[in-house]
Amino acid sequence: MSDFGGPGEAADPAEILTPLVSAATVRVHGREPGYPLRGSGFFVAPNWVLTAAHVALAGQEPAPGGPGRKVSIGYGDRMLSGVVEWADPAGHAGGGRWPAPDLALIRLLDGVDHPCVWLTERTAKGYTTNRVAYFGHIPMDGEVVAYNGRCSISGQLGGGGLLKLGNEDEMPNGVSGGPVVDLVRGEVIGVLKARRTGQDGGLAIGIQELRRIPTSGHGTGGDDLYHRVMTAHDLHHADRYAFVGGQEPTWTDAHAEIGAAAGRALTPGQRTVLLGMLAQLPPPAGTRSLQDIVGAVRGTPALGLPTAPRAWRDGLGLLYDLRRGTGELEAVLRYAVHAATADRTRPVDEAAERVLWHWAQDTAAGAFGLTRLFRNTLVTERKARLRARGNPLTGATAAAHTGIGAGLRADPAIGLGTEFGAVLDPDPYVAGTAGPADGGGSPGGTGEESQAGRIRPEALLELIPRGWEPGRLDWRVCVVPENGEVECVEEDFRGTPLDDLPARLRASLDEAFRRCDQPGYPAPLQLAVPGALVAFAADTWPLGPGGRALGSVRPVVIRRTDPPPDDDPARAEARQARWHTLHQQPPRTAVLDCDGGTPGQLPSDDELSARPRDTLPVLCRSAATAPEELHRLVGCGYPVAVWRREPVEPETACGDFHRGVIRTVHAARSAARLPRALAALRAAVAAGVPEAYWSRGVTLFYDDPTRRPLPGTDELLETP
Repeated sequence: MSDFGGPGEAADPAEILTPLVSAATVRVHGREPGYPLRGSGFFVAPNWVLTAAHVALAGQEPAPGGPGRKVSIGYGDRMLSGVVEWADPAGHAGGGRWPAPDLALIRLLDGVDHPCVWLTERTAKGYTTNRVAYFGHIPMDGEVVAYNGRCSISGQLGGGGLLKLGNEDEMPNGVSGGPVVDLVRGEVIGVLKARRTGQDGGLAIGIQELRRIPTSGHGTGGDDLYHRVMTAHDLHHADRYAFVGGQEPTWTDAHAEIGAAAGRALTPGQRTVLLGMLAQLPPPAGTRSLQDIVGAVRGTPALGLPTAPRAWRDGLGLLYDLRRGTGELEAVLRYAVHAATADRTRPVDEAAERVLWHWAQDTAAGAFGLTRLFRNTLVTERKARLRARGNPLTGATAAAHTGIGAGLRADPAIGLGTEFGAVLDPDPYVAGTAGPADGGGSPGGTGEESQAGRIRPEALLELIPRGWEPGRLDWRVCVVPENGEVECVEEDFRGTPLDDLPARLRASLDEAFRRCDQPGYPAPLQLAVPGALVAFAADTWPLGPGGRALGSVRPVVIRRTDPPPDDDPARAEARQARWHTLHQQPPRTAVLDCDGGTPGQLPSDDELSARPRDTLPVLCRSAATAPEELHRLVGCGYPVAVWRREPVEPETACGDFHRGVIRTVHAARSAARLPRALAALRAAVAAGVPEAYWSRGVTLFYDDPTRRPLPGTDELLETP
């Protein structure tokens, strides 16, 4: 245990943990005028709040549709909108205490950056008498103020996860739904429920009761809500620990400071990294298969569990009581190997499996006390399990899987747990190249197969800034039909004020879309702008049905009207070659301006030009200089690029953006599907799907140099 505050002074866990917990604790309000305080809650994953069901549903009539009801979340000086995604019970008609588990998960509809607590991954058969702290908000003198107290766990009540809390401190109204933190282990173990009526102390609900969330319940898209939230939780903490540019202390730092891992197999950093890697794997095939893995690596089944493990993190938590010698570390490393080679019910992420395997291999090699024989056993066991698994997919899934779009739904709110591929339709929106569903063969097919693809009509909006009148733009709306000959729908060279553009363009764009749309094919919009306007956010215009954002109902891509001149025939040829390669085989993403969160300069022009033709450049932290950086990329022969339109604060971790872009490009398998993939992401953001929030402001440069030349880009614009 390290010192804190001075020589010989032991670290005070409460002093270290309180700022972290307080920063993640929120207020839960009703939506009535005045936003009455209902209780407290806390962030458990990005844009997910955990609270008590009786807090989330307070003031609302009991109804079977408890989940789906709106609440307001007070965070700092902001009032955010949220929806109750799951609550158990979904209502309580009688008086008295709500029955267990009395938990609710709230999904924020307003994306916001915030910290999260650390949730225990242990499956406690019983709880120690460790000192705990609880947090919340209470009304006082007409205001709502933060509150925290200290007490101990005095026992358990029944078999529903109820924890009895001692009476060492007051538990006033308003703190219900707040977190209960084990001050020795440095983790949230429960949700404060109530003060025991007429008795001393209070009640809390153990975190492990979240495992009772139905697998196909009210979660968005009907997927595994528990796995979604736990995955986001572990990735959040892994990203913040890995981000060396951050200045704020992390939960991993706090665990090291209070000595939470003293005498354990893994250091706090190793545990955080491992949980982050496990979170990137598909979930276990089922509870039984997970328990079998745990039993195999422990050498004995884990018996007497009040709730069965559901996620990889739960299984890891069952290995923490093997503390003698190297037994715990050996079990953890074997568990990592088993997780990386487990049967899957959906496509394998081979990169995530390899990363986990290399971590286990390197950790074993550097651990004191582990023999070469054990390391050889890890290798042998991995090979045997991979051979036994055979196909990357097992069972019925392998037989049904015939391509990325086979049988998948296009609803953007479906399948966004850890894989974005489930929202992609097999029919590419973007014309010019055939994908597997086009009859054009696989993404790795021949050039003849690729170029045999259909060309579909697209809408084109060209914006021309008036240098002599800042804030006013000329414009032209066109249709680009199958033959590529541009047809003008309407143009206006009188200078439209920037704020008036959406309303002024509505009728013209509607007409262009009517001419282009086909059944099952909402035509894309090519936004053609000079370099200075590449961050123009036309995709946010409320021109879709019901006032939805344009980019959430159809693809919107950026094209340059002033690209660098192709004076060198070799450069022009290289650009066309890159375009063909990106559409014939899976692109290879390359984040060029960010290394683990540290901003950097783009490589030199020579290095950019020399990169493989399947390279898809991604810009993470170049929003302010995007016009210049994109100009360089185009000049070096890149016809497709992805970047963030919104600036990123230096202290913001960006692991979720890197991971999301790589996952999206991998799922698309071809640059032809990226415009539609971004449209689905934008629709998911509009629908309030937290797993898609990383993509806010993501922009796609997509400029076909072969068969979709822009009209009139070689002619000077005459002053009207």
